[in-house]
Amino acid sequence: MSMFSRIKEMMENKMDDLWDKTDDLEKMVEQNLRNLNRDLGKVKAEKASLLAEEQRLKRELYECQEGIEKMDRYSSKALDEGNEEDVRRFQEKKSVMTANLSDLQAAYQFASSKSQEMNPILDNLVADIRELESIKRNKF
Repeated sequence: MSMFSRIKEMMENKMDDLWDKTDDLEKMVEQNLRNLNRDLGKVKAEKASLLAEEQRLKRELYECQEGIEKMDRYSSKALDEGNEEDVRRFQEKKSVMTANLSDLQAAYQFASSKSQEMNPILDNLVADIRELESIKRNKF
């Protein structure tokens, strides 16, 4: 069961419990609106944090790729000049960067997928808030 499904089920259970326990529908709607808005704020903050992490990793990934290309250019120039010690040094640096590149790619993909998982949760919270606001506007 996905995180979204669990959250939705928990919210539905809470709603069912509240419907059964309360006689004052207006107070219940108000309380649920406050709770949903609080949850929406938390989810938006988490989404913003995930997006920031995704952008940071994307930037690091790009910089690493550029570094690898730079080491290739330096290595090629050193080879043309017959400086094998520099060729070896640049290739070693490239090797380290290449290993780092795969780690960065994996971290970026993970952050990106986590960020995308938040979209349905946000959409569902907004839809629930709109529905309750509609109920409230229509005076129950």
